[in-house]
Amino acid sequence: MILGMKVRKHDIQEMLKFNSKILEFHFSDSDLNLTLNTTFDKQLMVHCYEYFDRKIVDMVSLKETHQIHSKEKSIELVQAAIDKTVELNEHFVGTPSIIVHPGGYSLEELSSEDIQLMKNTLHDSVKQLDTKNIHLLLENMPPYGWFYGGRWNSNIFLDSSDLLDYCKNTKNKVCFDLCHSQLYCNKQNISFLDQLEQICDYTSHFHLSDAEGSEEEGLQYGEGTLPFKEVIPILNRYPSTSFAIEVWKGHEEGGKGFGEFLDKINKEGLDIT
Repeated sequence: MILGMKVRKHDIQEMLKFNSKILEFHFSDSDLNLTLNTTFDKQLMVHCYEYFDRKIVDMVSLKETHQIHSKEKSIELVQAAIDKTVELNEHFVGTPSIIVHPGGYSLEELSSEDIQLMKNTLHDSVKQLDTKNIHLLLENMPPYGWFYGGRWNSNIFLDSSDLLDYCKNTKNKVCFDLCHSQLYCNKQNISFLDQLEQICDYTSHFHLSDAEGSEEEGLQYGEGTLPFKEVIPILNRYPSTSFAIEVWKGHEEGGKGFGEFLDKINKEGLDIT
């Protein structure tokens, strides 16, 4: 598989030691002003911001609140991130990609009608984006997200069947987060490996970390319940697909946590280029 590395502008030079073929920039809203003075013989990937001006970006928002942007504003903000990614790609090679969380958040339990409305809205929202110079990769969601110090529900883009429907309807691929899926499967008491097998052919990029229960994400390799020994042979069937490690605080101390995870999964047999 092709190695990507999560970076921010201040730690790019430290992360270059991993010799990844992709740099995945973790954007905050301030990165719309990001400038680079160096060129890289690597591909560019951007992980779109989840907040902008202290409000959540949600492309299927049912209404604007003091905590969530409207659907229309969220689409506008995602487009701004896309445009910035295309601009930054002058410093990289190949076609860039952007990873976007689709949204679908709520503090309260939603009715099945509202959830279906969000699902229906997603395809229309994506069609409004100008993606001709970029690969748009929506990412599957965990069952819960933590915003403003509280636990929110994720209501869409959880099950691989929904991702598959999206891919077939839009002709786009996705970013599949193994940890997010494991959390969802733990909550629903369903097979993670079945979920993975369903979506692999439609996945362009994977996020890797371990997981426990329905809430503990971003764990170091072996600290959760994700069945990596069964997962690795599946991933090795996709040598031209990329991945990045998303261990919590893995970027600190020169990427110590990323390096530890990478060493362990390499020793377990993941083929990495």
